[in-house]
Amino acid sequence: MIVRTCRNVVEELVIAEAEAQYEKLSPEMRSRVDLGEVIAFALNRLPTMYATTQRGWVQQKKRATAELSTDIGRAVRIGMMNTQRDMSLRQSDPIPDHELVTPARSLSYLQSLCGRPDLKWREAPDAVREVLGDRRKLGDVGSGYMSLERKQAEHLKSYLRRRSPEIDRGTGSRTLVDRAIESREFAAYLLGVKYRYSNILENLVFAITERRMQRLEPELQSQIHPEDVSAYALNRLPPMYATTRRGLKQLRQQVKGEMTGQIINVVQEALSRVSRTPSRVLSPLPFDRFNEELDGAIAELREILRRDDLTWRNLQTILEEVLHPQV
Repeated sequence: MIVRTCRNVVEELVIAEAEAQYEKLSPEMRSRVDLGEVIAFALNRLPTMYATTQRGWVQQKKRATAELSTDIGRAVRIGMMNTQRDMSLRQSDPIPDHELVTPARSLSYLQSLCGRPDLKWREAPDAVREVLGDRRKLGDVGSGYMSLERKQAEHLKSYLRRRSPEIDRGTGSRTLVDRAIESREFAAYLLGVKYRYSNILENLVFAITERRMQRLEPELQSQIHPEDVSAYALNRLPPMYATTRRGLKQLRQQVKGEMTGQIINVVQEALSRVSRTPSRVLSPLPFDRFNEELDGAIAELREILRRDDLTWRNLQTILEEVLHPQV
């Protein structure tokens, strides 16, 4: 199943502003600032603008740039001052890893593991095979033996795949413009993965949307994209970004005590609204294409690692088990 993306456009603008302001700080002040905390602080004081299609992304980004630029700058500046407090507490109380899992973050982990910051999902199986070969001197996990000829063939295959120029079907060699576009979109795909923050309402809204859609007739279910429902709902709920375990707990208590009914009603309203809108074929978010390679990569990684339970969600955990088995 291809992962479809639903993302808050405002995150991109806030991250760009936060990084720009951070560069202007003195080294001493930088040492007291956690940019993830600044970004979450600012996002919690700005409206959400989730999008699920390329057209929606462009429209929302234009609107956010036109209407929110001043507010974004101000929110980031205040965040820079306010989040310098309790630095030691923040470092000892990070938001749990499982709250941050996304396909892009799993790919970022592979990039770090393989030492390849440009690694894409389509290249992941060969890269992991090479890492396993280097770390354990084996071709396949658990095989125990690989002939010299097979090892050489696998290394040659990996080398050729890394070195071969990428070709677009029917168009020959890719142009510099194509590569520039892909590079820009890939950066957007990985946006924010180096910062530890999460809007805790995203997973909750996605889960409620899925449960509500299961109550619909199969024919109607097939006409509705769940990410469209989730984006509609999230754009009508307050942002609730967390960066620490303590912040996560407080926000969840607030949701449980004050917002459960509101969230369910907004999701139901979103379902009703989306179901009345004629289904159209629209281009996904511009960086969604990197997720199109995900299923194939995971299937091949299952074979390499001999783990049928492997998913992009548990990829890091399983790889760490394989590379660092408990004695």
